[in-house]
Amino acid sequence: MIMRRVLFAFLLVCICNPAWATKIILPATQDNTLYESGSGLFSNGSGQHMFAGVPNEPVRRRAVIAFKNIDDEIPEDATITSAKLHLHLSRETSDATIIRLYRLTSDWGEGASQAQPPENTGTNAEPGDATWIHTNWPNFEWTNAGGDYQEEPSAAELVDGVGNYTFGSSAEMTADVQLWLDKPAQNYGWIIIAGENFLTEKRFDTRENEIENFRPVLEVTYSRTGTGYDYSGPWFDPNLDGEGYLVFQTPEGWLFYYFGYSPDQTFLWLVSELVTLEDLVPGVSFELPMLIGEPGTFTAPAPSTELKTYGTLSVTFDTCTSGEFVLDGLYGVKTSDAIKIIGVDGTICEDPEP
Repeated sequence: MIMRRVLFAFLLVCICNPAWATKIILPATQDNTLYESGSGLFSNGSGQHMFAGVPNEPVRRRAVIAFKNIDDEIPEDATITSAKLHLHLSRETSDATIIRLYRLTSDWGEGASQAQPPENTGTNAEPGDATWIHTNWPNFEWTNAGGDYQEEPSAAELVDGVGNYTFGSSAEMTADVQLWLDKPAQNYGWIIIAGENFLTEKRFDTRENEIENFRPVLEVTYSRTGTGYDYSGPWFDPNLDGEGYLVFQTPEGWLFYYFGYSPDQTFLWLVSELVTLEDLVPGVSFELPMLIGEPGTFTAPAPSTELKTYGTLSVTFDTCTSGEFVLDGLYGVKTSDAIKIIGVDGTICEDPEP
């Protein structure tokens, strides 16, 4: 039992790292400006700029932006952990102003309208454009002129001077992106609103801007641990002493470590190759090639060039806390009816429906 306790303590140290996370950068898929007008005739769907605030005449501008590629780029079972909107301010006619993001609750469009520089007055709306009155000109309208959006802002940022600005990450923005991932039909994006008293107008660059680095992007970090079907953690067979497996289910594939002893009681350390799976079906086995080498240390790990082929590991998960591991290699076949002792910090275990 002493050997098992030492090994178990070692594995707990190994899994104390944060959950696996992936960061991606998404370009905007549409953006536009709503220019206040009782007729709703003005837009700038294909312009290089979008506006928020009030210029030297008392009419409001509000920018709208969406990232409708979220569910195409992020796995549907992901947990969103961070969301940041990056915008470039290219012109201003006002002092420092608080800019707020609000989640939109109605869908809207981007047409072919393109205002003349500097674009602050807009131009005649084209079919499909969002305007102050319309979600899609000329046939569909907002419930509320100027856009339909949540009452509470998702983020706010003090904007003062030309340059780059980042909104978030906030709990509200993270929740917005999670909603859009889980329910793509409700992904309408955000409306960008400045203080709407006198002289607050700010001009941001759009996805059509000729300078690629000035175009808006959404930075999203997500994790797939903490969701259902998580198998990461240390696994042990209660009938076998001093050995076990460490499982990492990562966004890039599966990685298994074996810690135990060879028949002559020398320490045995194995690592699998990284294997990707289209689907994992409970009760159906999958196989990983296993490699052998000296274990090394955290400061001096074993070089991958020194690893050699050991054999294969066949894994069958009955549930996300029980399964069978069959190790077949240089020292014969070893079968372990294993259970998961503890999961990665912050994860849960939900077995798939039969």
